[in-house]
Amino acid sequence: MRQARLDHQFFENEPRSHLGAILLRKRIVTHDELDRALAERVEGELLGEALVRLGICEQAQIDFVDIGVTSVDRRAVSLLRKREAMAMRAIPLRLHPDETVSVAVADPTDETLLPKLKLALGGRQVRLLVTTPSALRAAWATAYN
Repeated sequence: MRQARLDHQFFENEPRSHLGAILLRKRIVTHDELDRALAERVEGELLGEALVRLGICEQAQIDFVDIGVTSVDRRAVSLLRKREAMAMRAIPLRLHPDETVSVAVADPTDETLLPKLKLALGGRQVRLLVTTPSALRAAWATAYN
């Protein structure tokens, strides 16, 4: 058995919580999963991107979407202004026949996000998907040009 890479406790005293500490606190990842993601990050990759790439986020029952290969529904994008999308770190991807909107987000653990999205999307039901922050930025540039 390998030794833990980090104690993870030092995060608790920091003024701004780090993603790893938030995910541990919410029991979305285990210490071992966090250690693995930290150890297997590629140069320049953010922790969240590593967690998604390694499939660890899927264990939280939040589907990953690769916006780079998934087309964005223009009707869905038009439901949320660019300023709102950027503030919420989200982008609507699909407007389904039942009026549910699939929305890709960078931080699905933000408990305030879902109510904000529902309100901004006219009360529609929202299905959250997770994507990487870099893919989200690229999608904003393409969808809101």
